[in-house]
Amino acid sequence: MDSAAPDPLMAIRRRIDAIDEAMHLLLIERSGVIAELIEIKGTSKPGAAFRPEREADMMRRLVMRHEGALPLVTVEHIWREIITTFTAMQAPFGVAMGPSSDDLAMRDLVRFYFGFSVPVAKAPTGEAAIARVAQSGNDVAVVAADRGERWWAGLDGSRAPKVFAKLPFIEMPSRPADLSAYVIGPPLSEANAPDICLFALGDEVALGAAVASLGGRSVGKAEGDALIELPVAATLDDLSRELARPLTNVREVGGFAQPIRFLADRVA
Repeated sequence: MDSAAPDPLMAIRRRIDAIDEAMHLLLIERSGVIAELIEIKGTSKPGAAFRPEREADMMRRLVMRHEGALPLVTVEHIWREIITTFTAMQAPFGVAMGPSSDDLAMRDLVRFYFGFSVPVAKAPTGEAAIARVAQSGNDVAVVAADRGERWWAGLDGSRAPKVFAKLPFIEMPSRPADLSAYVIGPPLSEANAPDICLFALGDEVALGAAVASLGGRSVGKAEGDALIELPVAATLDDLSRELARPLTNVREVGGFAQPIRFLADRVA
């Protein structure tokens, strides 16, 4: 008698099981590599474990190779969970979450990017979240860009915490976890030149227009102070020339990689 024809659904399920096993084994292998890394250099503080420029490069390569029906933000979230988990293995840290005009959106943002394996504590103000970073040396802060407070006051000085990332890194219409926020941490032990520098300076008449003319953005004002994003190709001297007067009370408070921006929904 002829043997029964193979069940096509069973064959597909076996392929799925094999793929799931391969992914799990690769994660275990990655964990082993991280264990070797820890053995060689030991555990460290987050300033030594965070590599924002490497994370940005990983996410850019992920976007370039992604295809098919699987939503890009799903893959982004999986990778973020992986990055956070293995970073925490090297240097355990927590997240101090500043307030926002939408606290649920802030919570979604933090969990999207940092997952559920790191502790999250809510701070009453952005400045308090940054103070926690300065005091512990083992935490990072997430501060909403829409806050009216002068939260960046705690970023002054070479040894003070600094902004090292901006979220979301992949900007697209209708994405989840789309609240605009900055990530602040201890000074990085190895920091490459960022794509965008963040400066605090005395507020000036026409400052926003001058910054925009150089491809930057004015992102905050409080108590006579302004917070601006300036692309690395532009200089403070360029800004001073645009304003036709010297800048006052200038402080560099961080920098970050240029986010990836989709102007329309990504079509697989």
